[in-house]
Amino acid sequence: MFKSYIKIAWRSLSKNKLYTILNIMGLGSGMAAAILVGLWLVDELSANHYHEDYTRIGLLHKNRQYNGSIFTEVSNPVPLGQELKNLFADDLEEVVVSSYGGERSLRIGDKTVIRRGLFMQEGGIDILGLNIIQGTLKHQLEPNTIYLSESANKALFGNQSGVGQVIRLDENVDVEVVGVFEDLPKNSTYKSISFYGSFQLFENLELWVKNSREDWGNNSFPIYIKIASGTDMDLVSEKIKNTLYNVTKDISTPELLLHPMEKWHLYQEFKNGKAIGTGLKNVRLFAIIGVLILLLASINFMNLSTARSAKRAKEIGVRKAIGSSNRQLVKQFLIETYIMVILSVVIALVLARLFLPTFNTLTNDVIQIPWLHPIFISAIVVFTLAIGFLSGSYPALYLSSFKAVKALKGTKTYSKKESVLRKGLVVTQFAISIGLIICTVFIYQQIDLGKNRPMGYDQNNLIFFQKRSNELKGHFFAMRENLLNSGGIVEMSESSGPITEMWTMNSGFEWGGKNPESRDNFITLRVTPEFGKTTAWEILKGRDFSRDFSTDTEAIILNESAVEYMGFENPIDQMIRWEGVNYKVVGVCKNLVMESPFEKVKPTVFTMRKANLPFVTMRMNPDLSVSESRSRVTKVLQGFSPNGEFNIKFANEEFGLKLWREEQVAKLASSLSIMAIFISLLGIFGLSSFMAEQRNKEIGIRKILGASLKNIIRLMTADFMVLMILGCILAFPIAYIFIDNWLSKYELKINISWMIFMIVGFAAIIMVMLTVGIRSFKTANMNPIKSLRTE
Repeated sequence: MFKSYIKIAWRSLSKNKLYTILNIMGLGSGMAAAILVGLWLVDELSANHYHEDYTRIGLLHKNRQYNGSIFTEVSNPVPLGQELKNLFADDLEEVVVSSYGGERSLRIGDKTVIRRGLFMQEGGIDILGLNIIQGTLKHQLEPNTIYLSESANKALFGNQSGVGQVIRLDENVDVEVVGVFEDLPKNSTYKSISFYGSFQLFENLELWVKNSREDWGNNSFPIYIKIASGTDMDLVSEKIKNTLYNVTKDISTPELLLHPMEKWHLYQEFKNGKAIGTGLKNVRLFAIIGVLILLLASINFMNLSTARSAKRAKEIGVRKAIGSSNRQLVKQFLIETYIMVILSVVIALVLARLFLPTFNTLTNDVIQIPWLHPIFISAIVVFTLAIGFLSGSYPALYLSSFKAVKALKGTKTYSKKESVLRKGLVVTQFAISIGLIICTVFIYQQIDLGKNRPMGYDQNNLIFFQKRSNELKGHFFAMRENLLNSGGIVEMSESSGPITEMWTMNSGFEWGGKNPESRDNFITLRVTPEFGKTTAWEILKGRDFSRDFSTDTEAIILNESAVEYMGFENPIDQMIRWEGVNYKVVGVCKNLVMESPFEKVKPTVFTMRKANLPFVTMRMNPDLSVSESRSRVTKVLQGFSPNGEFNIKFANEEFGLKLWREEQVAKLASSLSIMAIFISLLGIFGLSSFMAEQRNKEIGIRKILGASLKNIIRLMTADFMVLMILGCILAFPIAYIFIDNWLSKYELKINISWMIFMIVGFAAIIMVMLTVGIRSFKTANMNPIKSLRTE
């Protein structure tokens, strides 16, 4: 019996090739999108789960009150680590002070690579969960030794082991490779870490680090904590929160808190002292989109199945007349459904594999399809059974409900309830598709706001790099002269941090009229006098730094935000005391956007140094090509450091990385919106086919009575116009609520224009009318004799 079901189902599907192809491609496309989104969701939700103790590891943060707001910082002083060990030994298994994962040069012979690495106190290997696959596991490395990742080892030594080899670190220190660790997972916070060294090695590299051992005022180091087994992260966080304040009595009243490893990826940002799930919002967003696309595909399946029901009415009547029960008919149609669903799953897996590289590019990820993983296989099986049942149950029950006598006469009628259901499903499709498009447009507008925001300086042709080699330090004037003489640049300066990042915030500024109760924190950047000319910043009041004024070593330039915060009506010549020095304000510059392009610029203070700062910023010669200018710069730098790797970066490209999360959301949303439109148009085609079949005789009579082609097409499309309007009415408020909520996380955001809603709605109506019009044109051109010959 089952074999005959299969045979009949296959014959039916083969006989209606167009219907079968449309159904399989529609459902397969929706499934492929759902599979890719599902794999991405699993990857996001399992971030950092590679570590067996991910629930016990936390990164120490602190909340401080400044400028009337709570700021959350991850940097802390070195001695805080030992203080926590002494006070809470029973609660804390590991307390590890670390460096940040900065870039360093690694050289063996004439081969140099730039890689990120960490220098950590004892216990760091446990915190990172390193798996040593070559060499010996040592929980505390000697200061002249280092571990390399697999990929770093391959970059330096090819397929040979680097264990026992000596490499040059930052052109400053020789270190021995004593082990190789397995590359950390791509969905790990530490995925870019390519080497590991002791904190003592960090001190040997950087004198300021060594001087920070007992300095409670130098908040420059992340501290990782592993709580004892059986303790609660929140309770431990509450216990330790006042530790720093009890020692420093800082006016900003710092409160410590532990940020659990399991939340590092999805809760990266803090607002008002609490972690907010910015990443989790994106996960929820795409989970909803994935479900909606799958829903669209299933709706299409049902509509296309019922659309061809008129063709199968007599078949059903014959089956019932010779004794087939409703149950047998339901089985028959469900088997047809499952054949198509299985074929759709095959198509979905093929499409998912084909589009996986593109999807990884969109998500900036390296997701792989776990073909042989039991959970993946089980999910596909359950997925197939569920979609087959949900997509096929309504068509099967609907078709089997035909009355035998009416079906044999070809007089099957369709109730108002059935019509409302089908049209309701189409309205839902319209609403989902239109809503997705509207949201995508606004997301792109928000990105454009960030991209086109005035930066306060000229990013074009602006490059920078960090001096790592001692050979480059202390040679500012000679380096600048040689670079200018090369013609590769038109200006060069140095600074304490990169132009695209906020590296340092400081407090302790005093000025006339300051509220004695205020707790202030300013971004601070030390620069050489050429910085303004190099970056092309705009001085609004006063003047720029100059070497012509010997007193400018005690001069300050404020940005607009700092002037506003300090309450200066005329800031020029105002005195500001900081770190025991009286500084004079000589200028006010336009706000420089160094952080997120969607945030207000924080109060910033620029002070002058004559030379010898760690970052070099240069403006390339606009008359040369980028490659030629960079080549000349590299040649000059190699004259100072022959083996150096300078890792020169472009300011506009580095700043563009701040938009990657928004661009990721936009690219994914637009891709899935296109998929939703495609699936929806298939649904429109299905319903228009259904309506055309239902009204064949009516149209034939109208043509005989003289109805024109134009009138018939208008008649066929009128219902869809109503459905489109209803879809817009449903989509507009939902899309508005969603995009308003999404924009709420930004300080600077676009206005939600109703014009976008109108344009998207109108464009969607045009696309649907074209789709329906093509099908209606075919029906209207049919010979009326064919539809009326049985009458």
